Parts: sequence; structure tokens; C-alpha cells
Amino acid sequence: MKTYFDCIPCFFSQALRAIRVVTDDEKTQRKVLDYVAKLVPELPLDVTPPEIAQRVYQIVAEVTGNRDPYREEKRQSNQKALSLYHHLKEAIGDSSDPVLTACKLAIAGNSIDMGPLSSYDDIASIADSALVSPLAVNDYEEFKKNIVSATHILYLGDNAGEIVFDRLLIEEIKQISDAVIHFVVRESPVINDVTVEDAVSVGIDKIATVISSGSDAPAVILSQSSPQMLKKYHSADVIISKGQGNYEALSGEKENIFFLLKIKCPVVANSLGLGVKNGDNILLKGQRLSNN
Repeated sequence: MKTYFDCIPCFFSQALRAIRVVTDDEKTQRKVLDYVAKLVPELPLDVTPPEIAQRVYQIVAEVTGNRDPYREEKRQSNQKALSLYHHLKEAIGDSSDPVLTACKLAIAGNSIDMGPLSSYDDIASIADSALVSPLAVNDYEEFKKNIVSATHILYLGDNAGEIVFDRLLIEEIKQISDAVIHFVVRESPVINDVTVEDAVSVGIDKIATVISSGSDAPAVILSQSSPQMLKKYHSADVIISKGQGNYEALSGEKENIFFLLKIKCPVVANSLGLGVKNGDNILLKGQRLSNN
């Protein structure tokens, strides 16, 4: 997905939220916003939003020296989500289709995002709503068929907290598939995106092989990815792409990608062209999309 003019105010909002987490000093806050303002005339709109967001958060880190402003928020969201693990595991096990229920929970978990959202609902509420909410785009049957026949699955992680919901889905996938699963995280902290440390803290490493994308972009950017990650990407039978950033980065790719996300802005909703709206939960086979 390309960057639109409507994305530009969002970059300023994200920069301001991040810098306010780091410091109350208005001179420093102004300095960050001034640097972002200087960046705007140079923005190539044919690149994806995560590539520009990457530069915005690099500016915050360069000005403040703090490369992980959301570290505490990530820790808390992981702990809160883990406290619900056994309850959610029971809800999945009691459902008529555990894999579908786990998919719904994993998608709902995508609400835990400090990038486009300044806040999110209580994690318990997110989980409860997922159990009763329909999917606005529902390619689940195709998803399940592909999972059952796969020998190698690449799961692209997104945010801390959310990864507990991802763990639940991976555990259900392993009940119906013998596929090798690799779970992709960010190379270093950006926003509240998942790193190796986060993935290990919630037990993802016990059920999948955790690998880095090779980049600090808030999405999997193929041009920035490590040779190891690219090898796994191109050899995967199924790619599970979690979150809006990964959708923005990979929506034009031709691999067998399934996008699982909550829509968090009208620009993304419009780019999908499927009659969806902000706030909808999506399980989409990527090959249905034309290049955008």
C-alpha cells in the first residue's frame, strides 16, 4: 500500500505521542516535530507508510537517546494478556471451531497498538468482544485448508500483548498441522512492536522458531529484511501476516499471504476496497487483492 496525504498528519501524531512518553520538555518535543516537518517535503508517497513511520521513530530515538519509549507499556500489555491466557484457552477449547475462535482472538488482539492508536480498550474487553463479533472479511475456510496442507508456515508478528493471542492461535494451528512454524519479530524496538525479548517472555519460543526480520521498521519490509528472513519468506507455504503495518507493507505481494488485522484508519479501509470500515476485523487471503 502506498502512502497517502491523509497519512501525513498521523505521522505527526505518532511522533508527538512517542516524545511525550519520553519527556515533558517542550523544547525537545518541538525539536522532534521540527525534524518530522523537515522530513515531509522529502516523503516519497510511493513507499509504504511503515517505511516513513520507521524514519519518524528513528528521529525520536536520535533526538532523545531513548530507543524504546514504550518498553514499560509493552511489558504491562504482555503481563495483562498472559493473565487471561488460561481463560482464553478454555474459551477456545469450548468453542465449536477452536481454530476459528483463536483466529478471532488473534485479530482482536491487534487492537493493542501504540502507533495509530493513542489508547485501546481493556485487554479483557478486547477478548470478550472477539468471541461474539463476526469477521467483516472472512476467508477462514481457505485459511484452514491451507494451514492443514502446509509444511512450512511463516507467522509475521506485530505488537506486544497481541503476541499472547498469537500464541493461542499457533497452539491451535499445531493441533491440525505438522508444519514447521517460524515467528518473525522486529530486529530492535519500535513503537510497541514485538522483539525477540517480548516473544520469549510470553512463550512463543516454546511453540515456534523466533527469527528477526532484520529491520527496525514497524512492519516486514522485504527490501530491508535479512537473508535468513527472506529465505523463510520465499519458502513458506503459508504466510500469516498480523496487523495493519504488515498489511500496508505486503498488500501488493503475490505469495500465499493471509492478512489478519483490525482496521484502525479509514485510509486502510479504503485501500482494501471490500466495503469494510474502520474498526472491522479482517481475515483476508491476500491474493484476492489487486496491486494498490
